Amino acid sequence: MATTGKSNGHLGISHPFGARHGTPVAGQGNERTQQSLADRMYGAKKDPLTQPLPVSPDAPLQERMYAESMSDVVARHAAKTHDLKPFRLNPEAEIPYYQMGVRPLDLGDWGKEKYGKGVGRDKQQHYEHMQFVGSDGSNFGLSKGEGLLVEDMKTLFTYEVEAPKYRKEYVDRARQALDAEWNKQLTEAYQAMDFEVQRYNIRTYNCQHYFAAIMQKAQEYETIDKPLVLP
Repeated sequence: MATTGKSNGHLGISHPFGARHGTPVAGQGNERTQQSLADRMYGAKKDPLTQPLPVSPDAPLQERMYAESMSDVVARHAAKTHDLKPFRLNPEAEIPYYQMGVRPLDLGDWGKEKYGKGVGRDKQQHYEHMQFVGSDGSNFGLSKGEGLLVEDMKTLFTYEVEAPKYRKEYVDRARQALDAEWNKQLTEAYQAMDFEVQRYNIRTYNCQHYFAAIMQKAQEYETIDKPLVLP
């Protein structure tokens, strides 16, 4: 599970006592020697649930400095301290966008009963399905199996959405990039005779992890003139 809470890593706090980068701290050893060989070669993977979500450049300073992570968002959902609104189409939007949409899990009455409740004692994940829902009705999200889930229009109107609007152009590019990465992993797994490989894992890579990973990738494409989060 992800750890709920905001990171101060983006504030530049990188070393205690003001020491320069690369200066060992007594009792700690060199940070590089504590990394695994794989992490040094390929970079340690960061849990997408704990990474800051994108924020509008027009947002208040405090909101930009202490941006919420996915863990923060789902914790709000579980605590019912959210401002989710029913999904509405907006096909005339000047700039097409996606929003974060959520609905009960497809588990009958049990899914409906659990909707709005946190998972486990720490409430770090939430009993909900999370989907990108577009102003024009386009949508996608990660579900069990290898493929992505696309909802029909009737089901789409059962979603509730968070307020932020994400530029569709960037989100679609991020989706294509992550799909390409997965297809490469899938090919390598099949070549190694691993036919049990799955993209979805209910604990380690579910629809919430996927949404956060798309957001991380989409941020790579934004510019000052064309931000990811619309005003």
